[in-house]
Amino acid sequence: MAEQPALPEDVTPEQFFEQLMPMGFSAQAQSAGATPQDFTLGYHLTGSGGGDWVVSIAGGQMTTKRGSGDANLGFTLSVDDWRDAVLGRGGATLAVILPQSRPGRPDNSGRAKQIKGTMALELAREGKDPLKVEMCFNNAATPRTVMQMKLADYIAMGEGRLNGQEAFMTGKMKIQGDMGFLMQIAALNA
Repeated sequence: MAEQPALPEDVTPEQFFEQLMPMGFSAQAQSAGATPQDFTLGYHLTGSGGGDWVVSIAGGQMTTKRGSGDANLGFTLSVDDWRDAVLGRGGATLAVILPQSRPGRPDNSGRAKQIKGTMALELAREGKDPLKVEMCFNNAATPRTVMQMKLADYIAMGEGRLNGQEAFMTGKMKIQGDMGFLMQIAALNA
């Protein structure tokens, strides 16, 4: 995974979603090539300074707007957990809140558009409360699955350094809810 860019400690959600995220996407699209061509992300940040943003990718370009709306993949998390992910603090990275493509892997956004349900992540980290993120696929609250694991293991799984099935079988990952739905999400990284 590429190194996370350094951002100022006082970065606001507005700056991130409306300026930095589109610039980062543009830079990555020019160098990577496997970017979604038609996909919508939604972000709901709870707590003081939070809000809602819709991020649209169409024709290889990213646009953002403040407000809520339909999304192929929506994220809900606290402003504090968002800030940790954006700033790379406490073991968190952008990969927790921004789908990452791995080199040599095709764009799986078409598959993601077929999934319906919600995945709640509870990611344990040292010295802090768990980082909590809800990922909602195509505005569907059900089926609902809760995944509990260490934040470092979740990131390793996303980067391909930890096999999800192995994490489950060895107890590094605990699951509550719909296993079939979980398997659909796992297929996105296969």
